[in-house]
This record gives sequence, C-alpha cells and structure tokens, in this order.
Amino acid sequence: MQEEITKHSNKIYKAVKKSEHTLGEKVKEIIIEICIIVFAVTLSISLHGWSEHKHQQEEVAAFLANLKNDLKSDVESINFEVKAYQKTNAEYEKILALTTPQLDSIYKSNNKVNFPIHSHGQTLNIGNYEGFKSSGKIGYIEDEKLKQKILNYYQICVPAANDVDKMYTDFLFKCFDREIENADKPEKELYSDPKYKKTLGYLVKLGKNNIRVYNENTKPLAVELIKEIEKELGK
Repeated sequence: MQEEITKHSNKIYKAVKKSEHTLGEKVKEIIIEICIIVFAVTLSISLHGWSEHKHQQEEVAAFLANLKNDLKSDVESINFEVKAYQKTNAEYEKILALTTPQLDSIYKSNNKVNFPIHSHGQTLNIGNYEGFKSSGKIGYIEDEKLKQKILNYYQICVPAANDVDKMYTDFLFKCFDREIENADKPEKELYSDPKYKKTLGYLVKLGKNNIRVYNENTKPLAVELIKEIEKELGK
C-alpha cells in the first residue's frame, strides 16, 4: 500500500511539473491521482478491518466452543452435587429423628450411627471464561443477549453457588467442633444433645437451600447457555 501511495504521489508531482499541460489539465490529472490514493487507502482500511473482525469472530467461536464444553461439565457437576446434598441430608435427617431409646439400642448392640461427610467446594469451571475476559475480548461477542447471559452466569450464578457451598462446609465444621467439644462423653449423648441437633438441623436446611440454588438458578442458566451457544455456532 505504501508503494502505491508513493507511486501516485510521484505522478501528482510530475503532473505539476509538466510545462506542456495547461493548468486545467494539471488539476484534472492531480484530482484523478488523489482519488486513486483515497480509494486505495479506504480499500486498505476496509480490508484490514474485515480481516481483523474475521479474526475476532474466529476467537469468539473458539471461546464459545470451549465454554459449551465447560457448561456441559458444569451441569454434570451440579447433578452430582445435588445428589450428594440429597444423600447427606437424608442421612442427617435420620440422625435427627433418632430418639434416646433408639440410640441406646444402637449402642447396646455395639453398632454406631453413620455420620456421612461430603465437603462441597469449587465445582464449576471458570478458566476459559476468566482467560477470555482478562484478555479484554468479551466485547468481541456481538450477540448482546448472549454476552449478558454469559456475564450473568459467571459473575452472579457461579459466585452464588460457590458462596452457598462454602457456607455449608463452614457449618459442617461447626458440627465437627461440637463433636470435639463432647469428645469425653459417650457418642449417643452427642446425638441427643439439643445444641448438636440444632446445629445439624441448620446444616440440613442449608443443604436444601443449596439444592434450590443449583436447581433453580445455576443449572437452568447453564442449560440455556448451552442451547444459545449451539445456536450461535450454527449460524
């Protein structure tokens, strides 16, 4: 492009210097060369812009393809976590329902109460999203609705799921603390202790709340995003 501009600039210079041409002919030749230069520059800018836009959309397509895989993995993780919550909740509710005579019977027969442990932590994939966002490329996504749904999922739903999981795990450790505090007492007394049962009762409530968060907020948006991304990639 630089060579073309230089070539036509030289023509303009030569046209000015041509003594055999009239002023009108010189002006006409200069205007033609200027138009050629303007057209060449405009075309070059347009081609560069088109090429850059094409490259950006290729990056978006690759990002969305990876994001779709992440979201599918998220849905599987959510299903696993929900089942884990349901299982531990059911076991904790059995413990809460045990009466003093039932506890006496269990320990007289040398059996023990099963206390299930499932610690919930980071289960949702954020690596691809964080990498794309930190590189400043989120703006490349031209579908505004899709972009907002992605932002809502990763900036609202994912942190909310992580927060409720952490709250649950923190409360689980409160149960452990109660066990340690009562380590010098028979285990059956622990399970009949009102404070311990209250703590365990709140743990069950938190578990049910977390199931609701996953099933009503996080999972539906993940499933919706997968469909939206497939639609976008199919264009």
